[in-house]
Amino acid sequence: MEHGERIKIVRGIHIRIQKTFADSVLFGGIYGSTATGRDTKHSDIEMMYVMKERFSSATKAFLYRGLPIEVNLISVDMIRRWIAQPSLHTPVYMGNLQNLQLLIGDNRQRQEWLDDYADMSHATIKQFFLEQGSLIGYESLNKIRSLTNRANRYERGLYVFEVVQEISLALALLNRRPVTKGYVLGVKESFDYPLLPADYQDHTEQFMRAEDLQETIHWGIQLLARYEEFLQEQGIEIRNVETLDEIDWQLG
Repeated sequence: MEHGERIKIVRGIHIRIQKTFADSVLFGGIYGSTATGRDTKHSDIEMMYVMKERFSSATKAFLYRGLPIEVNLISVDMIRRWIAQPSLHTPVYMGNLQNLQLLIGDNRQRQEWLDDYADMSHATIKQFFLEQGSLIGYESLNKIRSLTNRANRYERGLYVFEVVQEISLALALLNRRPVTKGYVLGVKESFDYPLLPADYQDHTEQFMRAEDLQETIHWGIQLLARYEEFLQEQGIEIRNVETLDEIDWQLG
C-alpha cells in the first residue's frame, strides 16, 4: 500500500472519530512513519486522540486489508499520570505526543504537558528509580550471563537489545526527554542527552557489536557498572537489600 492510500485511510478514520465522539476530542492526529512520510508499503498506521475529562482510555487495534492500524483514545487523566507517576514507557508516550501531527484541536495543551514533563521534579525521578530501578537492565543482563550454562544461545541479541533499550529509556526519563524515534534509533537518540554515564555511547556500541558471548558479557557488565555509578552521582538510589526484613511489605 502506497503513502497516498495510507493517508486516505487516516482521513477515513479521522472522520469516523469526529462523528463518533463529537465534542469529546481535545486534540488528535497521526504519528509514526506515515506521519513523517518515511513509511514504506509495509508500514502500519498509528493515531492518537486525547479526550476531554471523564473519558475512559481505549485502543482500537485491527487489520485493514492486512495493514495493522492502532488508534489510541487517551484520557486527559492518563496523560497526567504519565507525568505524575512515570513508568519506563513515559518517554515513549511523550515522544508520541510530541511527534503527533494534529488533525484536530489546539497545540497549546499538548505543549503544556510536554513542558510539565520537561519540568518533572527530581523527587519524582528518584521515586521512580526507587520503585522500578531494579527492573532496568539487571534481569536482561543476567539472562545473557545464564547463556553460558545453556545450550540455546540464539537469544543473545534479543537480551542485548533489552538491556540497551531499558537503560536508554531510563536515561530519557532522567533527562526529561521524549523518545521520538523507535528501536535502535531510539537508543542512538539517547547518545545526545546532556546527562549520561561515562563512556556511555562507546560501551553501548561495544556491547551491541560484540561477536561472542564472553565479549558480550564483558561489555554488558561495564555498561551497567557505569550506569550505576552515574545514578549514584545523580543522587538516585536503586533498592538493593541484604535481608528481606529491609523491605516494607505493607501496601499503600
